[in-house]
Amino acid sequence: MKKVISIFYIFISIYSSAQKQGNIWYFSDSCGLDFSNGIPVELTNGGISNTTGLACEGNATISDSAGNLLFYADAVKVWNKNHQIMPNGSGLMGGASSTQGAFIIPQPGSDHLYYLFTTDEYQHNLQNGLRYNIIDMCLNYGLGDVVSTKKNILLLDTVSEKMAGTNHANGADVWLVVHKYFSDAFYAYRISSNGIIETVISHVGSTQPHPGDNSYDPAIGQLKISPDGTKLALVFSNTTPCVAELFNFNNSTGLVSNAISLPTDGGEYGVSFSPDNSKLYISSANAHVLFQYDLSAGNSSAIIASKTLVYFAPFYTVTGMQLGPNGKIYVVDNYRYLDVINNPNALGVTCNYVPDATRLLGPKVYWSLPNFIDSFSYPNTIVHCNIEVKEIDK
Repeated sequence: MKKVISIFYIFISIYSSAQKQGNIWYFSDSCGLDFSNGIPVELTNGGISNTTGLACEGNATISDSAGNLLFYADAVKVWNKNHQIMPNGSGLMGGASSTQGAFIIPQPGSDHLYYLFTTDEYQHNLQNGLRYNIIDMCLNYGLGDVVSTKKNILLLDTVSEKMAGTNHANGADVWLVVHKYFSDAFYAYRISSNGIIETVISHVGSTQPHPGDNSYDPAIGQLKISPDGTKLALVFSNTTPCVAELFNFNNSTGLVSNAISLPTDGGEYGVSFSPDNSKLYISSANAHVLFQYDLSAGNSSAIIASKTLVYFAPFYTVTGMQLGPNGKIYVVDNYRYLDVINNPNALGVTCNYVPDATRLLGPKVYWSLPNFIDSFSYPNTIVHCNIEVKEIDK
């Protein structure tokens, strides 16, 4: 008798109107949060750790539509739901210290294929650029793996440490947006059921870095798209003056337009929109502050004039932000805690900024939190991979 293994994959999509793909977060250093009950509960079993000597800043997590963890990644490795590195999940060509080094987008129309995008870090002179990997959740007996022929595929060289995603106006496709370094160009990649089908380039706003500056340090800082897909904001620092800018984003065409230059305080790093798209929050690591802008104030002058200080941290750096699935914004401040903006739709200090709101037992939180599509409206559903093992006489 000889044992022969036959594997059959059956893909069953179960529609769920509740969006739970962002319920589980994993980030550095071995930290995580579970939002399944609305109030985040700490997780301490994450695999992402600061083993390279560089801060593990850019990371991403994805769950299915029922809120079950599928996988998570930093810019160099991918872990499955059992917190094991996927068999082909090492050697990704992103940068461990890249601000937004990893971003996960489910392939529209598929319940088992996922794009994992990576960006390089300024310490590596952004040499590896923007790349993508395809993860098939029905490889490795349903635990998922990186497809060997779709690993580290180069899309664009020399991009800054930032990327954001949003849904296309057609309700099916997804946009990924990055910023080309040594230029003023945004690249918007349209992802459909047929793969990456369109690249839209917009020349608008500031050149990154400033003209005449040949360093790579100003590549840092977040880029975010509002939950409704109509606004885009970014910051970059490690340069004088720092830059913070607000734009319109057309989620039908992928075009970025109408740049508004916002005042800076030094070391701008974090960006987040409120759930109702009416407020913009920007953090400054060097100045230890976080400001709010009222995007409903009117024209560009009125928006700039609406700048309101909502938090000052004299002893800590205020860095990365991420809107949570519960409608609150979480902020990296004290490395042992996360701050929270409880009512981010509210004007000024009534947004209720609470420092040290969530205690973390991991060694440290390095600068950033997981990247998500901020509407948390994801196209993936649930995957069932039925693996059958048969004994066949031979």
